[in-house]
Amino acid sequence: MEEFKETLLYIIIGIILAFAINQGLAFALSTDMPVVAVESNSMVPTFYKGDILIIQGQKSYNVGDIIVFSPSPTYTPIVHRIIKINEDGTYQTLGDANNGVQLPFEKSIRYEQIHGKMILRIPYLGWIKIGIMEYIVPNILIIIFILVPIIAIYIKFWR
Repeated sequence: MEEFKETLLYIIIGIILAFAINQGLAFALSTDMPVVAVESNSMVPTFYKGDILIIQGQKSYNVGDIIVFSPSPTYTPIVHRIIKINEDGTYQTLGDANNGVQLPFEKSIRYEQIHGKMILRIPYLGWIKIGIMEYIVPNILIIIFILVPIIAIYIKFWR
């Protein structure tokens, strides 16, 4: 039991430390999203799925900048290169591997939708986040949805 408590304490400290580091980076880099894991291959060969990007907020962005933006509040942030600044000040982006095919939301990105510009790439480290979100979390949820009813039935009928 003592070992369990110690392990739990380390997990809690780790979560608090990760949160504090993220908040510190967010403040220092002027962005709400300082660390991003690349989740697709739309920017190959510049970077690949599983890379980590460090993002910094800017007062303005230029053609050629690689930015992270959210097409809508519920949409997964996208990492693409600015290819044009429209007359109204909005931006157009395109993934390096997308062969000139733009999606409608890439043609008019407002400044407010942009989290920042990529300033550093760390290869492969993003696979930790991707692995957790794509494999571990769904499996835990499946287990919870299966076990909770079984435990409830057990408690109700066989206790």
